[in-house]
Amino acid sequence: MPESRPRALALAILLSVGVLGGCLPASGAVAGAVGSPAPVANVAASSAPAPSATVAAVVPASIAPSPSPTIAHTAKPSASPAAKPVRSGPFEMNLYHKGDFVSQTNKEHCVSAAMQIMLNIAVKGQDRTAATQADLASLAKTLSASVSGGTEPLGWALGLGQRGAGRYKVVVAPTRADALRRAVRAIRATGRPVGLLVWRGAHSWVLHGFTATADPATSSDFRITGLWISDPWYPRISSIWGPSRPPDQLVKPALMGEDYLRWRRPTGRYPGMDGRFVLVVPV
Repeated sequence: MPESRPRALALAILLSVGVLGGCLPASGAVAGAVGSPAPVANVAASSAPAPSATVAAVVPASIAPSPSPTIAHTAKPSASPAAKPVRSGPFEMNLYHKGDFVSQTNKEHCVSAAMQIMLNIAVKGQDRTAATQADLASLAKTLSASVSGGTEPLGWALGLGQRGAGRYKVVVAPTRADALRRAVRAIRATGRPVGLLVWRGAHSWVLHGFTATADPATSSDFRITGLWISDPWYPRISSIWGPSRPPDQLVKPALMGEDYLRWRRPTGRYPGMDGRFVLVVPV
């Protein structure tokens, strides 16, 4: 697969007709937090005005996710990832196990497929069934509290917690670099994967590893040199975004600008997320 994939006319087409192969519907205004970066709470559609830029909202403790009693398997130890810590110099960490990947069963299930991949990584056992993916889709929609009935990032985050992956929250960042640094620090600190809202918020990727010039746990002076990505749209091809990368693909940070773009849904406003880079991170 070529290192770079053309994006001619992508933005114009996206803003006029939406994303072919996307799966996060635009559903109007969203109440959220605006910050740099700050967690977004209740990132579901509503008609409420945008909050003040000085307010950082968090998910209330009363709705903090808890492991579902219906899930039999237990969390994988955080020490299980293949991390290669060093005192100084290059650092590599990838949480992915063979068989963790699941392709989405239809064009609407990118969030639930990403959740399924993340659960396969973060908890003991693997489940790649279509029934589980459909169940996760229903759960994420319910937790999104969207007036349109669609799936929002909040439902993704809370759903992971309810299915035993630990607490997650939605975060926004002013730049791609800030978002990716936040993501790799979270992976390093928790041993759990991160969700990325790509294609201007229309699609979902799983970020489960990285390479860097130093260990983010011991140094703030590090540069990301690679990102391990799995795209549930694979092996499909988008008419706008091109062919999907295979599972467990190491992507150069410079190429992330092809897909990981500022949130901008074509038919609705999302105060707190519009114009920002959105991600779902473990706490």
